[in-house]
Amino acid sequence: MSKINLLAATIILILLSSCGFHTPYKNSEINASIASSHHNAFADELQKYFNQDMPQTLVVQIGTENQNQRTALYTSSNEASSYTLSLSVPIEVFNQRKKLLLSQTFSANTYLNKMNTLQADRLQIKEGYQQLRHLIIRKLLRKLSKLNEN
Repeated sequence: MSKINLLAATIILILLSSCGFHTPYKNSEINASIASSHHNAFADELQKYFNQDMPQTLVVQIGTENQNQRTALYTSSNEASSYTLSLSVPIEVFNQRKKLLLSQTFSANTYLNKMNTLQADRLQIKEGYQQLRHLIIRKLLRKLSKLNEN
């Protein structure tokens, strides 16, 4: 391999790793029973990341997710020009013998610029909360992996 090809490959790898590129995260070693007070989007999304072929070793109790939308900036005519979205989800994890292993409220925030139309704003906000759910799920799966190792 020539030095130019090696240099180009190295630069591409550095750029991909610095921008947050990663392979999809699917935890193949954990399966858990999910319990929530009512049917919620977070529980449905979390279930996709568990390996259904493995025995259920944990019980994940999901509380009600708390969505918060605040206006971050205003235009000169006192209209909202950007939002800060926050999502928090209280989660408790138990082992099969009902011993509490983790009790934590996971949270994430994002910043959105206001779109020109009301429908575009709604879609952008909905997608923003979906991205926050995925971020919280990744945080939770890392914690569950550590719990599963122990």
